[in-house]
Amino acid sequence: MEQSRLGSSFVPQGNRRTVGPVEQRPSGSRGAGDVSWPTLQQRYYTGYKMGQYLRPVPGLGVIYVKNPKAGCSTILLWLDRLHTGEHDTEFSNIHNQHRLPTVGDVGRRNVMQMLQGGAYRFSFVRNPLRRFESVYWDKIVHQFRQWRPDVLTALGVDVHSEAPVSFERFLGLVEQQDPLTEMDPHWRPQHINLLHPVVTYDHVGRLESFTQDLEQIREAAALPRVPLQTRNTSVHTGGDSVYDNRPDLVRRVERLYTTDFELYGY
Repeated sequence: MEQSRLGSSFVPQGNRRTVGPVEQRPSGSRGAGDVSWPTLQQRYYTGYKMGQYLRPVPGLGVIYVKNPKAGCSTILLWLDRLHTGEHDTEFSNIHNQHRLPTVGDVGRRNVMQMLQGGAYRFSFVRNPLRRFESVYWDKIVHQFRQWRPDVLTALGVDVHSEAPVSFERFLGLVEQQDPLTEMDPHWRPQHINLLHPVVTYDHVGRLESFTQDLEQIREAAALPRVPLQTRNTSVHTGGDSVYDNRPDLVRRVERLYTTDFELYGY
């Protein structure tokens, strides 16, 4: 890399795979038209329930595709308020307690139609360097014993060990995982979470300009105004970064997420 992106087409390494060629569908393209639900499930969410990452809200005419570590909790609360009209309900875990329709409620066929252009399609992305650092502080450091021991064990982390997992070791373990079949959605490439290149979006916002992008989405989808409350901000408040004085780590993370840098302009 000639220039760090702290502030590239993806070249596969070894057996690492990506989803399809790096291409942008023309504006107005329906997308997903020739792909069935089982195909999407197998292609993008092997071992996971794809419906947990799709939030169709037919009453609002929108469908949100979740991309973990890029504002999901705040967006879910925003959609819940739009859907219910209630603005004061408190949630300890919005991911489990929201009152949005499920894929089962809406029906897979209808959800596929929404992904094909029958609804306003949106998602959010984040600078891949900052997203990967955030998941390390959040899931590996601060929630090490509380968050998904099965995921950490599959990654190769001894959840019973008292020794802390360094960022470099975490990165090395992730580099060995297949993005499609082994990486957890919290750290796998964002273009896979966004079902690229099958699904075309009306708007892909950035976490770095979250409020402005969400307002553009609200206006374009003709949604009413509701109070916006930020949820699950970073638990790491120190000014230090895992990349400080380690340009080698920056380059490794850039290689890991090259397609995300290309597609989303980071």
